[in-house]
Amino acid sequence: MRAVSRPQNRKPPEAELNLLKFSKMNGAGNDFVVVDCSESAFVFTADSIRKICDRRRGIGADGLILLSKSRIPGCSQVVMEFFNCDGSKAELCGNGLRCAALFAHTHRLTREASITFATGGGELAAEVIGPGLVRIELPVTEDFEVHEHIAGYTVFKGAVGVPHAVLRMDGLERADILRPGRELRYHAEFAPAGVNVDFLEFGHDFSEPVLIRTYERGVEDETLACGTGIASSARVLAKFFHAPDDLTFRTRSGDLVQTHLPAGNSGRIILTGPAAEVYRGTAPADEFELASITAADSPYPKEKDSKT
Repeated sequence: MRAVSRPQNRKPPEAELNLLKFSKMNGAGNDFVVVDCSESAFVFTADSIRKICDRRRGIGADGLILLSKSRIPGCSQVVMEFFNCDGSKAELCGNGLRCAALFAHTHRLTREASITFATGGGELAAEVIGPGLVRIELPVTEDFEVHEHIAGYTVFKGAVGVPHAVLRMDGLERADILRPGRELRYHAEFAPAGVNVDFLEFGHDFSEPVLIRTYERGVEDETLACGTGIASSARVLAKFFHAPDDLTFRTRSGDLVQTHLPAGNSGRIILTGPAAEVYRGTAPADEFELASITAADSPYPKEKDSKT
């Protein structure tokens, strides 16, 4: 696996060629390194992504997001590639999509507040609706069904772009979710892809926010928030627990995220939550073993060929 980004429309000064330009962003505490592909000329391998996301020796993040303008003439889409911190590629990331929307709007990859992204999970809509607040629309790509007696739990498994197993757990605030999270993530019932695992605690009338904690595949640990996990949980609660179409979730970071299920449409979930750009920086590309692109290894057509 390798992801490639190439400068678009301009060439950086010679002195900047060996610097990776990035933004550090987070959505409800789920943090990402975001790279504008018009500002970089590097080959991103699984090894280099792991080095970038390493919290002790790298920049540190739950994942890497690569953004670029569509190369299709007349298309205003923004292309988004998402990689987990272990270097694996994922179809989409809900919190990452909100951060991508804020980045694309702030850095003028598009002039519109409403943005369509081309992702591994298909075309996804996002809208910057206020300072640090982004609304996105996520697809239910596999509806949720009950799986009983899985490692002693009843879980609800489906997918919102990526696979999730959702279960209820009392005393969740203080619970150890790492052991059951790992056990369910790698359970034979969900092989070979595995699942993200979402633990929920909620009252009978849903008048208070639903507490959610998530063990994330690819991070292989608990994260402070998971957008697709929240969307998955909203679908499970509506389908199996008679929850209303509008819910509020409280993440491990303490942030509140709202979900809405459009009437009569179980295939889409609208999620609204925070996104923030924490800082912008540069780092020596050699530290992450990032190789510069050459004409030979570029996957894109040459400029003169792109007009044909």
